[in-house]
Amino acid sequence: MADTSVVVVGAGPVGLLTTLGLARAGVDVTLFETARLTDGAGVGHDMIYHWAALPGLQRLGVLDDMTAAGLIGRYWTVMVAATGERIVMDWGQLADRIPFPHTVHLPPDRLAAVVLPHIRRHRHVTVRLGTRVTDVAPDADGVTVTADGPDGPSVTRADWVVGTDGAHSVVRRALGIGFAGTTWPYHIIATTTEFDWSTVGCSELTYRVAPSYPAMAARIDDRQWRFVYIEPRNVAPESVASRMPDAFEAILGPAVDPGLVGWSTYRVHERAAENFRAGRVLLAGDAAHVTNPTMTLGLASGLLDSYVLVEALAAVVHGDRGPGVLDRYAAERRRVFLDTTSVLSSRGMHTVLADDGPLEQEVRLDVYRRAAADPAALFDMFSDCGELETPSVL
Repeated sequence: MADTSVVVVGAGPVGLLTTLGLARAGVDVTLFETARLTDGAGVGHDMIYHWAALPGLQRLGVLDDMTAAGLIGRYWTVMVAATGERIVMDWGQLADRIPFPHTVHLPPDRLAAVVLPHIRRHRHVTVRLGTRVTDVAPDADGVTVTADGPDGPSVTRADWVVGTDGAHSVVRRALGIGFAGTTWPYHIIATTTEFDWSTVGCSELTYRVAPSYPAMAARIDDRQWRFVYIEPRNVAPESVASRMPDAFEAILGPAVDPGLVGWSTYRVHERAAENFRAGRVLLAGDAAHVTNPTMTLGLASGLLDSYVLVEALAAVVHGDRGPGVLDRYAAERRRVFLDTTSVLSSRGMHTVLADDGPLEQEVRLDVYRRAAADPAALFDMFSDCGELETPSVL
């Protein structure tokens, strides 16, 4: 007999919101997370919630709380380092065309602080923090989940498991599911700073288009910004700290203190799991697919996975649909990632890197120039992102 209907592994944004969605649908669910999510901790780097994901957050009842805990981003700026050109797009011009013409900026620690109280209002939810899942073993009747927590090893039987445990997913690896794709010849240096990047022309979300130190800046709150720059992968990552002053000087000029609070580095991939379903185990978010961060579509795509999966899995758990709807979830969300998410993200990465020839780069920049000048062109750009969504698979 199962101990719980569904186990969710991983409490990043996708895991937290999948757990909440299942709980709201009346599903008995247990959430496992290695971190304790205390003292300001959070899981992952993602902090920008794309417009396409906001209606789903509203349906989950958390959008207002998330917005209050974070901030709204209305402007997206492309800065061309070689010429000093600034291209500013105002999503507010689309207020009559889409429900949420903005982004929401909320770092992982604040998301956990917002969403966990919503989850804990549901009595049929168990949250096991500080507990690392070490193995998942599906069979015809359910899944055995082995974990190691504060009280030692444990075994939990579930009818279903959802792996939302990131790019290095234990769930995906335990099932031997391949993670095919490519790795960009770059690595990302993600910094948190207390420098006010608006003083150098940045809006809430900004690209710095440049062959040397291409970068992205995003406001976190009234005090801090996330500043992310890109270096070739053949530059030793262990010497990032010694090179960082040169990077900030190249961008800000000499004798400007960036107010560095912290930083991390990671590689950049375009990858998708060979299948998002293996029997009674399903994958979503970064456990299922990863993309570069330039268009903020990795998190958006993961949340859109979650919305479709929650509806389908709840219907199966309640006996309203057969398991075949989960195959449709797996196939459709994988197709959307490969055909749309990764394509749009790769286009954004090439724009920031300025790694095409000058003619191709001008073509890319002209797309942004038209979007900045004409709400209809801006809406067309949004329409491309609308293809990230998958209609109900029920």
